[in-house]
Amino acid sequence: MEHSLSPEEELIQLREQVASLQEENDNLKNLIQQAKKTARSVIAPYLTEEVLEEMHKNKGQLTIGGERRYVAMLFTDLRDSTAIAEQMQTQDFIRMLNHYLEEMIEIINAWQGNILDFVGDAIVVVFGAPRPNDSASLNAVACAVSMQRRMNAINEWNREQGYPNLYMGIGIHAGEAILGNIGSETRTKYDMIGRNVNLTSRIEGCSKGGQILISSSVLHDGGDQIHLLPGGDRLVSLKGIQGETLIHEVIGFGRRMLPGYEKT
Repeated sequence: MEHSLSPEEELIQLREQVASLQEENDNLKNLIQQAKKTARSVIAPYLTEEVLEEMHKNKGQLTIGGERRYVAMLFTDLRDSTAIAEQMQTQDFIRMLNHYLEEMIEIINAWQGNILDFVGDAIVVVFGAPRPNDSASLNAVACAVSMQRRMNAINEWNREQGYPNLYMGIGIHAGEAILGNIGSETRTKYDMIGRNVNLTSRIEGCSKGGQILISSSVLHDGGDQIHLLPGGDRLVSLKGIQGETLIHEVIGFGRRMLPGYEKT
């Protein structure tokens, strides 16, 4: 015959159960917080702070896309990197490339650029998304000038390590693009597509190592702060782009000039 509990014993038992449930609940909350921190630390290298903040606002969902917006787009690429990679030890090449990218990422972040992709050693950056920015074109050109100016320090480090010099070309264009989340529920990427994205890539392809080439729309947005190479304007025919495109070579922004043009 089971012993029935007195009201006082039932109350004690109930309090113990509540305390146990509360402890389990606190432990679960701690685990969830730890999981969130771990997830953020894991994905942070692949997403910009703006995208991470938007995810936090929307309970982890990337719901910031699906719109047309006027943005500035910046594409970079290292010249002859494939040949360099074939001549170097793999470990040394990756170390050199990572050092270069770390320097570039620092500058891009400083100028409020959002890195959408790394394609090998190429970098795809958008200014003015996911958050609008009236200074998108200005920031893009200032960023590009800072990036090219940093190459001297990067190559000095390369020489100290016994690595070859690196030379980067940059193309910038401003225009309307479609921005949104591309993929599926299991894998989503915030990206941009459209004619102007392709045009930016083609402009970058015209650049030589050390050059910054921009479209007329960027020049219009930037105004007098953008310093152009005298006689550096030219019309080019770009693959997949109808008609000719006028491009301009940038040698400085504001008081910052590219190496070799300080007294221009």
